[in-house]
Amino acid sequence: MKQYFAAIIEDDPSYAAYLEECLARYSAERECLFHIRTYGRAEAFLADSRSIDDMVFMDVDLGDGWMDGLGAARVLRERGSMAVLFFITNMPQYAPSGYEVDAIDYCIKPINYNSLSVKLDKAVRVLGQRQGIPVRIKTKEGLRVASSSDILYIEVKGHNLMFHTAQEVICSYGGLSDRERELQAREFARCSASVLVNLRYVTGLHGDEITVGTERVKIGRSRKKEFLTRLNQYLGG
Repeated sequence: MKQYFAAIIEDDPSYAAYLEECLARYSAERECLFHIRTYGRAEAFLADSRSIDDMVFMDVDLGDGWMDGLGAARVLRERGSMAVLFFITNMPQYAPSGYEVDAIDYCIKPINYNSLSVKLDKAVRVLGQRQGIPVRIKTKEGLRVASSSDILYIEVKGHNLMFHTAQEVICSYGGLSDRERELQAREFARCSASVLVNLRYVTGLHGDEITVGTERVKIGRSRKKEFLTRLNQYLGG
């Protein structure tokens, strides 16, 4: 049974409860399971370090003097969240703003279950197409979340753990062995004591070096045999 983590950010408790009922009905019809958390304020949602969600249902207007849903969504994306984002609103004029934060759709109040179920089908398809798993990365600025499928390799540099993606290098901390255990089932392999490589991005082998994306990475002598075995297995050799 497929399971999804969902967050509902809605300042009207009765509407939050209605959304929970809709998700429960969808779960029964589609044979899936939602783990749901609800928040009355965006600030509480953003402060919850447990929050790694597959879907986020965000009310746009969360009351005067409080962060609105669009602002919260921008923060969410800046942190690297890949959650499928729905905006909830009774003001359809806000819909174009959703493209700024890659919202999948708008739910216009009053929400009709049949309409919502079609949107949920779309969200489930999007999530099903993702090959990676969320990887929590602690940085000086706070928590980042990246997809394992976007990480080329992870490198120890001094006391830091550097996550190399195609777009950026994210500086973090912690043990490489912990990440190896977390990602071993996701086609990552240790090529040296200090580097964990995503095998899908290995594009060349040059003696004691491999090409990962557009970069050269050294293979450690003590790890070479095991690493090449893993690489051959991945390539079907």
